[in-house]
Amino acid sequence: MPQVVISDRGPQFMSAFMKELYRMLDITQNASTAFHPQTDGQTEHVNQEVEKYLRIFINYHQDDWADWLPLAEFAHNNRAHSATGKSPFMILYGRNPRIIPDSPRTPNSKVPAASDFSKAIVQIHKETETALEEAAGRMKAQYDKHKRPAREYHTGDKVWLDATNLHLPRPKKKLDDKRVGPFLVLEKTGASAYKLKLPPHWKIHPRFNEKLLTPFEPPAFPNQEQPPPPPPDLIDGEEEWEIEEILDSKTRKVRAKRGQPSTTVVDYFIKWVGHTREHNSWVTASEMGNAQEAIAEYEAKMGSNERVSVVKIATSKSPLVMVLNHHFDGEDISYLCQCEDGTQKWVKNPDVTQFENFLVEYWSNYEYHSLQRTEP
Repeated sequence: MPQVVISDRGPQFMSAFMKELYRMLDITQNASTAFHPQTDGQTEHVNQEVEKYLRIFINYHQDDWADWLPLAEFAHNNRAHSATGKSPFMILYGRNPRIIPDSPRTPNSKVPAASDFSKAIVQIHKETETALEEAAGRMKAQYDKHKRPAREYHTGDKVWLDATNLHLPRPKKKLDDKRVGPFLVLEKTGASAYKLKLPPHWKIHPRFNEKLLTPFEPPAFPNQEQPPPPPPDLIDGEEEWEIEEILDSKTRKVRAKRGQPSTTVVDYFIKWVGHTREHNSWVTASEMGNAQEAIAEYEAKMGSNERVSVVKIATSKSPLVMVLNHHFDGEDISYLCQCEDGTQKWVKNPDVTQFENFLVEYWSNYEYHSLQRTEP
């Protein structure tokens, strides 16, 4: 039974069942930090070493690699490792298995096949050991080329976070920021991992390896400093922050209770006055009662330039399932339609004969909720 289990943060390892099982079996669970495969370094190292070994010995068609695995495993377990100075065979069994006789006997000329076979075995084992040593040496040289001492951070420090592995709500990742932040370091959680204070709407694990962090350097001149965000307004006793701009919107359908029609909810992606883009957040339209002017400006901007979220025609492979929204542009009307595969598109002045059932359902729900809003 293992004493420690090292794993990533996949749901199969972090579930309540596995945590309780580890607790009952007195097993310590060490979960890796985000985007840091070196945590399980031994496995990664052995896999790369075996790959380099196979690359040397397999044939042109690369279909005999499985035949070389037993020899690779034997040579790996019979070789002294740098961490212990001993081979795994020596640690487990107290001795290394004998590969070939220390003093080879004189071959019998009457049985040349046996002599040739024994020579081939000796040559294969020597080549295997040499190949593994060369593979390990090349990996060490390559790793040392980019290795640097781990940087130390302390609670209260500000750092930038590498955005390579983050899924930010912007259209083109190639044109997005390389780093985001700065964020406050809350605590050190491992040898080189830190917990950051992230925005509340970021649904990601807040611990990162120091290789993904860069120290924040304050501006050299006072006029380069970012002004502090303004305090929130107090409206009816509640704090409200000022909207600088509505950047995006999305429509989703919320299922209602049995017997009630489903509801259509609109969310807006907000940039707040005085805050950096890391604090941009999605807000439901029902929570923006005092921001009707900003919503009107956004809708006017989007209505004057018809936008298609995903250019995809509804076919038999992705049939239409519902109408989510509408807007008027002079005498024209466009409907936001959702297909079965989840894609959405605006359809301008649709053919009523093809959309009749969907339009009837949409306008029935729209009329129902309009009456609900106007009733005292």
